[in-house]
Amino acid sequence: MAADIPTGANDEDVDTAGSSLRQKDGISATPARYAAGRILHRMTGVLPPRAVEWVRTSVPGATTVRVQERFAGATSSSLHAIEVDRTDGPPLPLVLRRYTDARVRTEEPQYPRTEATALHALDGAPGVLAPRLVAVDERGTTCDVPAVLMTRLPGRPTLSPSDVGAWVRGLAEALTAVHRVDGAAVEGSYRRWHDPQTAVAPLWSRQPEAWTRLIDASRSREPSGHIVLLHRDFHPANVLWLNGRVSGVVDWPNACHGVAALDVGHCRRDIVMTHGVAVAEAFLTAYGEASKRAPDALCDALTLLDISQVTNVTPYHAYGRTDLTVESTRARLDEYAALVAGRL
Repeated sequence: MAADIPTGANDEDVDTAGSSLRQKDGISATPARYAAGRILHRMTGVLPPRAVEWVRTSVPGATTVRVQERFAGATSSSLHAIEVDRTDGPPLPLVLRRYTDARVRTEEPQYPRTEATALHALDGAPGVLAPRLVAVDERGTTCDVPAVLMTRLPGRPTLSPSDVGAWVRGLAEALTAVHRVDGAAVEGSYRRWHDPQTAVAPLWSRQPEAWTRLIDASRSREPSGHIVLLHRDFHPANVLWLNGRVSGVVDWPNACHGVAALDVGHCRRDIVMTHGVAVAEAFLTAYGEASKRAPDALCDALTLLDISQVTNVTPYHAYGRTDLTVESTRARLDEYAALVAGRL
């Protein structure tokens, strides 16, 4: 069936049924049919006409663009699963990432280019299951906003594994494969997501001395080691699983080059938040076995400081972890901070 497309709308304007616009500042838009391609939607919202046209012209022989799902959990962009019918082949499953947040477009304008460069570098890399780049519009000159179009991998993230041991091994092996790629393949270098000069121990912490020790290390030391391609946001929600195996690693706009242990620390911190310190330690062991690299407490400290002010855990709820609370997450991070501080 064909859907009515609100002219000039973006995802934030469309209600959850995808059939009408929300009132915004007292102004409503007038629906109009988009003639160049049809969109099917299943209670997921619609795409603006320019985005649909950009997708259609980016895929050779494309005839129909169908929106199948809007992914939950994305924090810096809008992600849609789409399928494109073609005259010369079977339907092509794709993912469209659109930078609909004006703040992100202003503060991180390099995101589309970075992800496109990373996907190009990863294409054909042994053991790395990453999407393939289809098209990129760095400035949103053709699409409605800056956008990346890529192939869609099978599987879903899992934050509630039935076999935790297999889960951490799968994560570790996937990350090890990424770290075999030469870091020179991407332009940007690692940068901290905290300012060590202004960092302070969280007010909620019951382990302020441990956090202070982490901050002191951040102010006085720099990570060192073999430089690799970093995902820079590697955590369980960015790893897809199918039939008990990793089927893909997604979300590459933060890719850069740097010390491998920074990705390890980033993932460990996230595992602490969702599963506790013991599981994060199991992941560290699994990564060491897969990569033959030694642990690095400084990198654990730096990546922990990137998220010291925990005020919201609702993004995890989109992945089924409604059991997580701010209080429980803070307690786990406190325990982890004490562990890492003792290793510095």
